[in-house]
Amino acid sequence: MLYPPAEWANKRKRGIARFLMIDGLLKLGAPFGFVMKAIGMLLLRDEGQTFGQYVTSSFTWTVFFLNATLFGLVMGFVNWRRNETAYFAAAAQHSEE
Repeated sequence: MLYPPAEWANKRKRGIARFLMIDGLLKLGAPFGFVMKAIGMLLLRDEGQTFGQYVTSSFTWTVFFLNATLFGLVMGFVNWRRNETAYFAAAAQHSEE
């Protein structure tokens, strides 16, 4: 998701840590983790394991947090770099005019 230069300047001031936490973990990582948990529940649970046993399993929650954290941080960093590149390209183009 690319932000307009003015909005990106505000996000940029707040820093990469906040961006990774909000845009990476909360907006991208958490939904990904829930989708992976639903897929796991439908396709990957053990034979004879009930829904309640799957949801209360510590392994399920460990995998959920690993999926959400890794995906969120990686995609958050990718988005940070894309926005930085677009921001500097717009600034360079604006300074040429």
